[in-house]
Amino acid sequence: MRIIKSYKFIKNFDFREITQNAIKTYRTKVMKDAIVIEKESKYAFIFKYGVAIFWDFGDEEFLLKKISTSTVSSENCEEFNFELSQTQKIKIEIDTIQIDTLDELTMLSVSFAIAQSIKLSEFEDAMLDTLQQTEHIPQELANNGRVLLQRKEIAKQRGRLFLTKSKIYLHFELLDTPEFFWEYPELEVYYQAARKYLELQPRIEILNRKLSVLQEVLTILADEQNHKHSSQLEWIIIILIAFEIVIFIFNDLLKS
Repeated sequence: MRIIKSYKFIKNFDFREITQNAIKTYRTKVMKDAIVIEKESKYAFIFKYGVAIFWDFGDEEFLLKKISTSTVSSENCEEFNFELSQTQKIKIEIDTIQIDTLDELTMLSVSFAIAQSIKLSEFEDAMLDTLQQTEHIPQELANNGRVLLQRKEIAKQRGRLFLTKSKIYLHFELLDTPEFFWEYPELEVYYQAARKYLELQPRIEILNRKLSVLQEVLTILADEQNHKHSSQLEWIIIILIAFEIVIFIFNDLLKS
């Protein structure tokens, strides 16, 4: 049984540098969103959004070190077995992919879905961490009727939440059907089979619901920050009025 291994770039990812180094070192094809590296009829696919997929390649980490200075990790990445099928185009069960051809574009089609799954896992982890860090905010509001944070801390929390939300929204198009399949529509069946097995669509829907929760937390913090600011303005106005009254009374006493 042969193995598909995947890695994600976690630091200093530079797709242009990787592409240039791969072309100098290996037999390489440049696609729209990925490069295809061939060595002794074995294939590696490196995607623009920082994921590398290897189909029974053998020396994956050596290749990655040779073409990139980026730090890579296989933690929380997908791994599959694969074998040729004589009966159907593609079937995936128990993390084993049965596929009718090992053509490079067919393997690339499956790899697109695997790479998207890894990227989606990053978004899911970022969202989980953010929601765990802010889960006390609705609880404080329920218990006390207000959020027990200073304005500066509220602003920081809003900033962190907004960064997480922006990071996900700005890269959300990575989870759409790749443009590669506009040119090769006959290969989309392989991509969709892998996408279904990896439950990408249900996971995207759950992520969207969590983004809605995050938006509600942001709204709570914004309202609380505005409330604190309004309260401070009200106290300033009260103090100024009181000061004016004191001055008026003082002046009146001097006149008498």
